Amino acid sequence: MVQIEVTNEMRGDLGELYFKHLCQQRGFAYLRLEDIYNTLTPKSVLEFKLRFDRILIELPNEIADEVWTVCRPLNIDGSPSYVFDFLTCKIDRDYFLENVNVFPASNFHWIEVKSGESELSRHQKEVRNRCKMHFDVFRIENVDASPHAVIINWEEAF
Repeated sequence: MVQIEVTNEMRGDLGELYFKHLCQQRGFAYLRLEDIYNTLTPKSVLEFKLRFDRILIELPNEIADEVWTVCRPLNIDGSPSYVFDFLTCKIDRDYFLENVNVFPASNFHWIEVKSGESELSRHQKEVRNRCKMHFDVFRIENVDASPHAVIINWEEAF
């Protein structure tokens, strides 16, 4: 038998896994900031994930510049570091898989996934305070618990 060491990196991955499943259950499409940075087109069309669907969504003009600015990574010890974890879009109507979809700017939220009592970094707070878009913290208080016992809070910070 092999036993896996439970590390902070593993806890972070578990937190993101819980976040993705809650998004699927609540109708939020999501996209990692790293994916935005690597795929943002001049037409501001991004491929969000919702369950097994890949949904093309055009960013509204009023948030496109903010998305482009926030998703640029910092270089920390030679590795890219993104200020937040995800961008979500509330899917509150039918959508198309073959065509580009348009949703209002109010449907888009920045998300940071935190476990336990961890806090936002100083840099995250500074960027959050400059953002016009909604910003939420997805907190898993007891990420080490079995899935049935996990406590999840979706904290609307802005």
